[in-house]
Amino acid sequence: MVNFWWVNQGQSYKWESALGIMWAPYVNEDGRSQHHWERMDRVRPGDIVINYADTQIRSVSTALTGARPAANPHVGLTELEWERDGREVKLRMQELEVPLPLSDIPEALRRAWKSYGSPFNIKGGVNQGYLFELPRAAGLWIMDVLSLVAEPGDDLSDLAADNDEDEADAVIVVGADGTVVVKLRAEHNQLKKHLFGGKQDGECALCGKLLPKGLLVTSHIKKRAECSPVERVDKRVVMAACALGCDAVFERGYIKVNPAGVIEVGPRQAATEHLSAFVADLVGKKVAAFGPHTAKYFAWHSKWHAGKARRGVPVLR
Repeated sequence: MVNFWWVNQGQSYKWESALGIMWAPYVNEDGRSQHHWERMDRVRPGDIVINYADTQIRSVSTALTGARPAANPHVGLTELEWERDGREVKLRMQELEVPLPLSDIPEALRRAWKSYGSPFNIKGGVNQGYLFELPRAAGLWIMDVLSLVAEPGDDLSDLAADNDEDEADAVIVVGADGTVVVKLRAEHNQLKKHLFGGKQDGECALCGKLLPKGLLVTSHIKKRAECSPVERVDKRVVMAACALGCDAVFERGYIKVNPAGVIEVGPRQAATEHLSAFVADLVGKKVAAFGPHTAKYFAWHSKWHAGKARRGVPVLR
């Protein structure tokens, strides 16, 4: 059975993500064990770990091992004896192109997910500590929002326990009986390769700026969850949108693309002056990804957001 975990990595995210691990000492400076460190002993291969740092979910990981003894990997960062020895869990980490801010998880849900050992407190904030057990409902919700729940027709393969280099996305398959297993889905990586290939930079399809590949997102024109199996593997269902704001305003419906391929103000109303100004700078630009084949996807995007706005559905990811 797959369990879900939430790890608060904070400043250690940079180091631990580079190594593909979670690490914690056995005891604190008083020689006492801590429940949020001891939970690492309960992690099993195949479990899902949500990596949280800087008020955002930065990565989603699959545990490749259980906890095992390991020296502190943060070489040179500590001279304290109690911080030298601890336990580590090896992870297969997949960094999100667009991190999920904590604020995008409705506060009411976070408060509802409060329980002993969970990452959330009664106010919906995140508890202090390292590793927490994420309620199943919370884990499924987060994976669904991140489009990491497998759909019928997805091309899936097994996750090898010793493979942390495969670039395919790890997704969960939820069985009819509620069981959860982890599989690999290569679709996103194939779409990303189609957009960028071996290039180190590219143009944002919306603002037209030439940017490093690390600042460009493989953005679905039509939401992946709403795509048919054929549409999901259509290389023209995605475009390169920059992480400087274009991907977010398109994803949330603050802009739309008209039948001539030109950006217009979208169905969602900008709530701040700065957001309005950002949208205004994009209005009138010709979208590089627009064409005979993608027109239907842009039309779907406009219609879908118009319907949501008309019904008063809040703007979420």
